[in-house]
Amino acid sequence: MLLYRSISRLALKGQSNVNALTRSNLCTDALSSSQAAISTTVRTVQDKWTSRFQTENIPEATTSIVNILAHVLQLPCPGDVDKNKDAVLSDAQLAKVEELCECRLARMPVQYIIREWDFRDMTLKMVPPVFIPRPETEELVELILQQIDTEKEFNFLEIGCGSGAITLSLLKQIPKATAIALDQSKLACELTMENAKRYNFSEKLRIFKHKLVDKLPDELADHRFDMIVSNPPYVPSGQLLRLDPEVKVYEDLRALDGGPDGLTVIKTILSLASDHLADEGILWLEVDTSHPPLIAAYLEEHGERLGLRYVSSYKDLFRKERFVEIVKV
Repeated sequence: MLLYRSISRLALKGQSNVNALTRSNLCTDALSSSQAAISTTVRTVQDKWTSRFQTENIPEATTSIVNILAHVLQLPCPGDVDKNKDAVLSDAQLAKVEELCECRLARMPVQYIIREWDFRDMTLKMVPPVFIPRPETEELVELILQQIDTEKEFNFLEIGCGSGAITLSLLKQIPKATAIALDQSKLACELTMENAKRYNFSEKLRIFKHKLVDKLPDELADHRFDMIVSNPPYVPSGQLLRLDPEVKVYEDLRALDGGPDGLTVIKTILSLASDHLADEGILWLEVDTSHPPLIAAYLEEHGERLGLRYVSSYKDLFRKERFVEIVKV
């Protein structure tokens, strides 16, 4: 009997230990599930990657992860990330965020990572290594729109169209406008047309793959434009290696290299403007901040021969001389 009782007590104790272990496992599983949910909220993922980017000296750490999260979560705009801080990412979403953030750690531009970017009131497809439009270029478009009658018929040429940001923004704001765009990159030409189709502008736009040397394509030999606009290559060749990795590793350096003084392509454009601007037509350029006085001096010397007059330079949002206006006389 004593032996039976001892065995019974041991059995009960063993069962109690099993029950305790089971409860412990259940509790641990529940806690793990809770921690997993917490660890995959938008807030926690954003905080994690902001910290990681900052530790790795990735520029615009918060902006980078916010744009990546907005893309993965398919939110209308990056600003909506803040409204969804407590949302929990699925395993697939979390894996995608991790994948894209690793690309950012490799200094790939966010625009290439998410394959699109907003320019003014348009969302344009982006494809590496086509040049990424900068915020300053939005200001150039705004300057142009302030100085022309947007209700009149208007034809213009963009030299170096990249993704089509300038041309498409102008076509959107000038209903009767038509445009011709040039780029030496086949991929840039294709991307501009793809973005044009996205906004139903393909019938108002002709695109030419053309390397700018000293003349326009033969089809445009006798063409005159109300305006020519360009954000040309203007970085002095010797400064290219000093650019951020996002630029010098991933973007097409042909869209950046302006020759020894950064003015090589600009001078070619001035010559083309002389031949292809209509009387009183305007040439708009986005340039290096050191260039406006150099361009003014160049036209002081060559303007009469070219039939061009330097009008003014304009400052960008950083209060630096960035844009130049020139008129055909």
